[in-house]
Amino acid sequence: MTQPPDLETLKRDAARGIPGASYNLGVWYLQARGDARDPEAAKSAFESAAAAGFAPAMSALGYVYLRGQGVDYDAQRAADWFIQAADLGFPEARYRLGEMRAAGYGLDQDLAAARADFETAARLDHPPAMCQLAYCLSEGLGGEADPAGATECYARAAVAGDPRAQCAIGDRYERGDTLPEDPAQALAWYQRARRRGYRGAELAVARLEPNLTGAQRERAGTLAAHARPAVDVATPAAARARRPSVVSLSWSPRAFLYRDLLSPEECFHLIALAEAFLRPALVLNRETGERTVESARRAHTARLMDPLRDLVVWNLERRVAEHVLLPPENAEPFTIIRYGPGDEYRPHADYYDPDDPGSRTGLDQGGQRLATFLAYLNRPPEGGETSFPRIGLNVPPEPGAGLLFFNCAPDGTPDPATLHAGNPVGEGEKWLASRWIRVGRFRPA
Repeated sequence: MTQPPDLETLKRDAARGIPGASYNLGVWYLQARGDARDPEAAKSAFESAAAAGFAPAMSALGYVYLRGQGVDYDAQRAADWFIQAADLGFPEARYRLGEMRAAGYGLDQDLAAARADFETAARLDHPPAMCQLAYCLSEGLGGEADPAGATECYARAAVAGDPRAQCAIGDRYERGDTLPEDPAQALAWYQRARRRGYRGAELAVARLEPNLTGAQRERAGTLAAHARPAVDVATPAAARARRPSVVSLSWSPRAFLYRDLLSPEECFHLIALAEAFLRPALVLNRETGERTVESARRAHTARLMDPLRDLVVWNLERRVAEHVLLPPENAEPFTIIRYGPGDEYRPHADYYDPDDPGSRTGLDQGGQRLATFLAYLNRPPEGGETSFPRIGLNVPPEPGAGLLFFNCAPDGTPDPATLHAGNPVGEGEKWLASRWIRVGRFRPA
């Protein structure tokens, strides 16, 4: 079977020493399907282009080391390549350095430097950097908070077509947060993001559209179809501060609900980070210690580890740690869970029972799961509650809310009353972020 002519052309031009061809050849090898995919050949092609001073290839090598594609994961080498490409003015590399500095992998954590990296890449019209700069301005990370400035950054990225920014602008129009409250404008921006395959936008449209009048829906459709969208930053509204509140649900076992802990933008972003990496959920077999797919848990999950662990994920890790009063290092990575129609997690306990032989696999990674934190990223039309059958507690999914419960009694012994379930989703889908907190420092397998 002969190779496609475009691949032959790439190989010929790469052999002639054309850096762009070597770079594109590397991309082809990484994106090819089946046996044609060859990460080692991709790395070799990128190295050839990088040796000629081609900044995109340097940045690609950084990502190869960060993802462990054909090489061992090496955040330090990734950072070295990103630095070389960034020094040549390549905005993607500058953005990646910002992410690494923000979350503290491969480089020392430095939020002010990360924010400066995002600012530099944003000035070079890099939409993801604009979004992370907006998040810094919104949250006051690496410098002073500036809600109006955050909206202006999101507006630039939204007009450029970034779906994360489009959802952020839609949310601001919907809530009247630094933008005039305008449900039709909100729906129009959500519709634009939905056209780009952004799952959070699809959920937002399904939630908002039925509540609008026919005239509002018609206006939204007209706005969404406009070839030159605009954001009304000239007449800003007041910023709406998020005010988390805590409700005690139970003292035996200890369970607390934190309302408005996550912003809508954070919920949208977590879904987007995880969607491409979802796999069937696994369960630890308490007899054998193996992690397998079981009928008791019907869902799909993705763990937000480096490099998916970006500025937003780091900030949420910090926020959860403040409520649990244990360091972030004691927690497992955030896991994003998607439950489709009919999916559920039957009654189970999150702690490891020392009497079960298979529990040793989990206990060896940092000790007992002292607490569980769940963050609800959306509300399905029907079902999806978290229930605790032994104490008669039923917690409906509330977007942006966090549920914290302690799996162990104050003396450290597992608490059987924490038996809980993810009730079946009757309609739509339920998105959830979970984080299990250990007694000691978590050590990934």
